[in-house]
Amino acid sequence: MSPITPEIRACAEILTGDAICKEKTKSLLKEYDLPDGLLPAEDIEELGYVKDTGFMWVKQKKDIVHKFEKVGKQVSYASEVTGYLEKCKIKKLTGVKSKEVLIWISLTEIYVENPTAEKITMKTPAGISKSFPKSAFEA
Repeated sequence: MSPITPEIRACAEILTGDAICKEKTKSLLKEYDLPDGLLPAEDIEELGYVKDTGFMWVKQKKDIVHKFEKVGKQVSYASEVTGYLEKCKIKKLTGVKSKEVLIWISLTEIYVENPTAEKITMKTPAGISKSFPKSAFEA
């Protein structure tokens, strides 16, 4: 079940259309001191953002798999990705999985220690985390 309730939609800024949603996604990530290529969505139908809580969502036409070449990682993005933006962090992330060896592992949090940090850390529901160069996720 989608966490995007009518109540959340009522207090959100909602954009539609691929080009404008891509630009807004990048600007939101930059605003929160995160790499702007972290959510490489394609064919975005809707982007929503609730400024008071930091809750955001991206709806795309279909699931995609993106390979971050600089770190050799495949990441799967569901047709609906949600999370809460905080300074240097995305918490309660849904719809994002990273491929580790032969299995896909859900990611629940992505963060950098501070705006000038060189590393970005991805965390799983089990609390296991892995860090990568932040530059690998720049657009």
